[in-house]
Amino acid sequence: MESLRLGADLVYIPRIERLISQYGNRFINKIFTSEEVEYASKKAKYVFHLASAFSIKEAFFKATGGYSPFSWKEIIVKRTPFSGAPFIELKGKALEVFKKLRGNKILVSISHEKDYVIGIVLIC
Repeated sequence: MESLRLGADLVYIPRIERLISQYGNRFINKIFTSEEVEYASKKAKYVFHLASAFSIKEAFFKATGGYSPFSWKEIIVKRTPFSGAPFIELKGKALEVFKKLRGNKILVSISHEKDYVIGIVLIC
């Protein structure tokens, strides 16, 4: 039988805005790849897009059992060219953990309402 692992994370967008204001590039460079920052910087709602990526990264952490031995930047949130749907690219230890869990694919969903965004990750 196939093993499914689910993770979800709800983010209060003003919290991410506050962290960016408080820690600036130190926070951004710890969590996001340059590709993720570049994507968000091209959008009118910069913080919203970073919060969305953060929720997906955190949901992946939770789907793997939480607090796994990999860094935030090893989970790269990307978008499909035409629809803009999010997907995850893994590197380093995050990829190793995914393989150890015998994952075949990762499904990602994201939704938002006002000041909140939720990221959901299913490893199958």
